[in-house]
Amino acid sequence: MIMYMSLIDNEDNKIKFEDIYNKYKKMMFWIANQILKDERDIEEVVQDSFIKIIRNLDKIEKINSKKTKSFISIIVKNTAIDVYRKNLSNKVEVELDDNFIFPSDELEEVEVEGLNNIEIAIMKLTEIYKEVFLLKYSHELENNEIAKLLNIKESTVRVRLARGKEKLEFILNKMEGVDNE
Repeated sequence: MIMYMSLIDNEDNKIKFEDIYNKYKKMMFWIANQILKDERDIEEVVQDSFIKIIRNLDKIEKINSKKTKSFISIIVKNTAIDVYRKNLSNKVEVELDDNFIFPSDELEEVEVEGLNNIEIAIMKLTEIYKEVFLLKYSHELENNEIAKLLNIKESTVRVRLARGKEKLEFILNKMEGVDNE
């Protein structure tokens, strides 16, 4: 914790980070463990994620919000996936493309009280599209910030946003009973 605090220059941000650290540390370890299963890799992912959080501390307004929880989850998940891919490529030359779907990315029925159709449709998107949508429109990050956070090219962010919009339109039409063919 002292190492992280030394990276923060402002006292208010130190307090904010300490609250984030205490609230989300266990969740971050759990998410990393779901992907990696290796204790050293999990520790590395959580440390790298905390550093990314510090760099984006200004993007976090309320600590105890769904928006902050999803923001932190996205950071940890993508950092863990990067480590997973690195480990995989060290063992076997396999390239995971943008359409690679982890088991948790399967389209599922989403019914959440209090959400409008657009929010429900976004939650039905696969993870690669949902993440960029949430970071872009909910967390209001620029494409270059999203690319840096997810460790992908800015052009990949633009492509995912465009493809995500097409998929979102399809899902919305389906929800409204419009024939998509």
